[in-house]
Amino acid sequence: MTTKELLHRLVDDLGEPQAAEALTWIRARYGMPDPCRDDTTLPEWVGSFSSGRGDLAERHEETLRDEGDGR
Repeated sequence: MTTKELLHRLVDDLGEPQAAEALTWIRARYGMPDPCRDDTTLPEWVGSFSSGRGDLAERHEETLRDEGDGR
């Protein structure tokens, strides 16, 4: 019997709580992602730019009005 076959047999004998704990440990130990989670991350540079115009979300009406005037 191969190592993988032995591992499969051990996993089959685990209860659900033990299987969940083992899965968490194995993923952490070997850096394996969780396929059920969406771990898409934005690049590090996202958010690093500044418009120089303060908090645009708070001033959106003013900004839109100014843009409409061609300023």
